[in-house]
Amino acid sequence: MAPSPIQAPGKMITAQGPVDHDVPREIATDELPSVLDEYVQAARNAVEAGLDGVEVHAANGYLLHQFLSPNSNERSDEYGGSPQRRARFVVEVVSAVAQAIGAERVGVRISPGHQLNGIAEVDEGDMASTYGSLVDQIAGLKLAYLSILADPSGQLFADLSQRFSGSVIANDGFSEVTSLMSVEQTLSSGHADAVAVGRPYLANPDLEVRWAQGAELNEPNMDTFYGGGAEGYTDYPTLAEGA
Repeated sequence: MAPSPIQAPGKMITAQGPVDHDVPREIATDELPSVLDEYVQAARNAVEAGLDGVEVHAANGYLLHQFLSPNSNERSDEYGGSPQRRARFVVEVVSAVAQAIGAERVGVRISPGHQLNGIAEVDEGDMASTYGSLVDQIAGLKLAYLSILADPSGQLFADLSQRFSGSVIANDGFSEVTSLMSVEQTLSSGHADAVAVGRPYLANPDLEVRWAQGAELNEPNMDTFYGGGAEGYTDYPTLAEGA
């Protein structure tokens, strides 16, 4: 079994297990249209394969997040510099994907201030400007939802939720495992329509039943995370199976 990211820090997870990252380089301006086309084609492929929609991943230090963050985006063209310019490519990708498969099939994930994979978004004013500009420009597309990984009780979360005006999914992050209490607190704030729950749902395929009944939860086995197979993903028992 391949080790989890916790056991292999700084590695890229692949089907063959963790491997070293390639040395990154800045995408040339004239290469960006082809990168955008890859996002669009991937979305079309997903729908053709029978999926209901796609989530454009602009979070957690991946490519689109690298455009948003001032420490990773050092570009001198129209896609770098100001918060508005750093948000430009993300807006273009989301708009193109929405046009290709329908905005109602598209969600967007962002993680402002999530210091992961080399991202260093530490200036609160810059974050507010960058993500405010991004959300303002995609709000009119009538997307399926906006998923925000950030403190749901924070002012930035409330501001972005209000700017989006559509369905917002809250994600309270990786530091604490999401609990029923935290879900209820987040929803009561009025700034989110739903809450993303990861590890508890992974280990408890009937989590909603367990929470409703106050039943004991299965504990997730972190050694199987990112293992590349069914173990630790589809083999946790339900209450009906005698867990």
